[in-house]
Amino acid sequence: MGAKKPKVKKGPKGKKARAKAKLEQVWGEHVDEEARQASKFRKGKSRLTPTTETTTTQQQRHHKEKEIDPLSTNRRGLKTSFESFLERKDNLYQHEQEQKQKQQRQYTHQKKKRYNAANDESSDEEDDSDEEMGGVDSNGGSLSHLLKRINGPKKSSSRKIAVESNDDDDSNVNSDAASDDEDGTESVSSASFSSSQQSHSDSDDDDMDMENEEHVDLPKGAAEDPYEAHFSKKPLPQLDSTDNTNNLMPHLAKSSKANTSSLLSSSMQVHLSGPILDSWETLTGSLPDKNKPKQMWRAFARGPRQHTRQVLSRNWNSVNQNALKRSQRERSENENDISLSPLQQVLYPAISNYADVLISMESRQNRNEINNLLTMHVLNHVLTSRSRVQKHNRRIKQLAEVEDDDAADEEDDQWRDQGYTRPKVLLLFPTRGTCWAFVQKMIELLGDSALLEMEDRFEAEYGPIKREKGSEEEEDKEKARVDAIMKQKGREWNELFGEEANDDDDFKIGISLTPNVDKKKIRAKKGATVTSSGSGVKLRLFADFFHSDIILASPIGLKMSTTNEESDDEGEDDTADVDFLSSIEMCIVARSDVLMMQNWDHVNSVLDSLNQQPRNVSNIDFSRVRNYFLEGQGKYWRQMIVVSAFTDPYVSSTFRRHAKNIEGQLRIRKKVSTDNASICDVMVRVKQVFQRVTCPTVSEAGSARLRFFSEHVLPKLQRLQQKHTLIYIPSYFDFVAVRNLLLKREVKFVSVTEYARVSEVSRGRARFLQGVKPIMLYTGRAHFFLRHKIKGARHLIFFGLPEYDEFYPSVVNMLNEGLTSEDEDDVSRLPMSSLSLFTKFDAHQLERIVGTSHAERMIKGDKSSYVFAS
Repeated sequence: MGAKKPKVKKGPKGKKARAKAKLEQVWGEHVDEEARQASKFRKGKSRLTPTTETTTTQQQRHHKEKEIDPLSTNRRGLKTSFESFLERKDNLYQHEQEQKQKQQRQYTHQKKKRYNAANDESSDEEDDSDEEMGGVDSNGGSLSHLLKRINGPKKSSSRKIAVESNDDDDSNVNSDAASDDEDGTESVSSASFSSSQQSHSDSDDDDMDMENEEHVDLPKGAAEDPYEAHFSKKPLPQLDSTDNTNNLMPHLAKSSKANTSSLLSSSMQVHLSGPILDSWETLTGSLPDKNKPKQMWRAFARGPRQHTRQVLSRNWNSVNQNALKRSQRERSENENDISLSPLQQVLYPAISNYADVLISMESRQNRNEINNLLTMHVLNHVLTSRSRVQKHNRRIKQLAEVEDDDAADEEDDQWRDQGYTRPKVLLLFPTRGTCWAFVQKMIELLGDSALLEMEDRFEAEYGPIKREKGSEEEEDKEKARVDAIMKQKGREWNELFGEEANDDDDFKIGISLTPNVDKKKIRAKKGATVTSSGSGVKLRLFADFFHSDIILASPIGLKMSTTNEESDDEGEDDTADVDFLSSIEMCIVARSDVLMMQNWDHVNSVLDSLNQQPRNVSNIDFSRVRNYFLEGQGKYWRQMIVVSAFTDPYVSSTFRRHAKNIEGQLRIRKKVSTDNASICDVMVRVKQVFQRVTCPTVSEAGSARLRFFSEHVLPKLQRLQQKHTLIYIPSYFDFVAVRNLLLKREVKFVSVTEYARVSEVSRGRARFLQGVKPIMLYTGRAHFFLRHKIKGARHLIFFGLPEYDEFYPSVVNMLNEGLTSEDEDDVSRLPMSSLSLFTKFDAHQLERIVGTSHAERMIKGDKSSYVFAS
């Protein structure tokens, strides 16, 4: 009989408990020698027989245990104290850091070599040490290395720590299998990440462009990651009902004009306020030569450019080449460097630092520059945010598996990387065609990394409209007739409302972006030919709003989707679910001048619904929500960018009301010289009279003009029985008031509005040309959307100044169009005339028509009537 079987203590139950006990056994400072000797004997039938493993079996077991724990070999035969374990951990960590340092040193040497060859004249080169670029740890303790391996490095604003965090995050991504995304997309595995990084493919997890093209010392904080610096700020103190943003943050009220001479034309005015102004003043104070704005703005834009993702930097120069050709700037030799035009250099620092921006000088010439910059900023923000969320998801999963006490004691705020809902960016466009052009710019900037879904549907619903073709002869005649008409309407009109332009203004679409997806797997699922491997960016069109990162919509389309049309009861709330707008971090209002011609009230309604507290909180993980969202201060972190062709009181009022970002503001506008005023384009010989109407407040401007018209202008028209009089009315509300006045006075007239049928417009134009109707009322919106060429007008009255400066000469040049002295006797009896009514609140419109200097004199002068002769 064998010896009595000793009582064996049962181990802990549960997978996590056993793993924890195993770690405690490895890290224990005391080693039981008897237990170690007993472990050499197998447990079984021959309990006292020593294990007789062959050499091959021992090697296999050793190799298997090494795969399970590469930091420790056969634990039964070696010393397993805590110091020994940390020593092996430290050796492995040091080896990895040496390899990274060596690669970074080689890369930096090559960059400096190329730069010095192209810039021999630069003497103030910024000399970063190899240790700083390599990311060597300053803490020599083994325990700090272990904690870094478990918890990851802490974020810091300095350049050295930023490089370390990027390297460490990349290593973590390479070593761990990425988890599946929310929408079912499988992320790239560690093997594909390693191969893609070695071959310089499209990997884009933490691919910030950290290279400097300028060798100017930046002030402290200028090289910080704008995303990290902005969204890591603590919430503001609670506001009382009597407080406002300026009382809480008085530095936002400070405003100053920035010098842009030698970079932009002298007519451009750039105003900065808030922290962005402080950064500009700090930079200008640190530079030796303050009389070179070009170098200052270039250095100001250099800091944020370091943190642009490489997937965007690679394609930027090819996308932005037209803007660079226009500005006659040489393209950068390094394909990963971002070359900016002068206008982009001025706008980029404020845009990339999440300051509010008001652009009031967009034109056909610079629209491509502005859209390129906005596209890059939107994509960089979304990709950075999504990569940050994916990285935190993997880190949280690792900590949950380890269940280390030190890791569990970490601050919860470092995981707060999102809002209540997923949508982050809202873009408002006037038509489907403008939305389609912006999405195409996004796809072009992503390049080969873009993996599109629902592209065919998007092209069919938002792309250019394809007209049906008839016979060749009919098609040629029709094309010649249409081309002649379209040429008269101008290029600007054809881009918005041309034959092939998609001018539908009721639309909304969601787009989701998923970085770090395996291009090979995605394209293989679709059956497409796989040309390159590595990671890419999955761009899904027509995504659900709550699963989208970017929302593109028209104001009317978004307003209709956020209004409950089925609520007929008075007590029932007519507001639909707008929770998807509760966490908007960036709002861009594009082509604001076109949106104002549609209905600006819809824009204000949409902006009022942003960053409200959500109603449904059942699916929200509050441990990941940023603190300022929880405090109801999302609007102070939201970036507002408004782009318009001109300065308008409605646009400025909306910007002043909704732009409350803590980073400050940048406002850029264009002054109009006398030579560039639109009145210089008048080709008809006519005296143009500008009459200033006294008006105490802006709310009474319409009624004041109507009173002046009814008391001074209309009686003269009736007394002289003047025919062929065209009255241009910019506002539809003013048109209704003038129409009611003429009906009350029993004056014969015809009207051409944007709501009239084609038959009514044709009949009214014919009667006005023939003199049957002496007066025609012509609205500004009808001229904007239809661009009618009115014939038969000899006398012109502007009830209000047009918003677009080119409308004034185009309407004045219609005088005497289609009339001859043989048609009627009274045509040549009275000379042609032009009268324009304006108030002091129409300063912006007046400036664009007569120039800045003349407008100031006409607004503030003692006289009320001014005459211009052409």
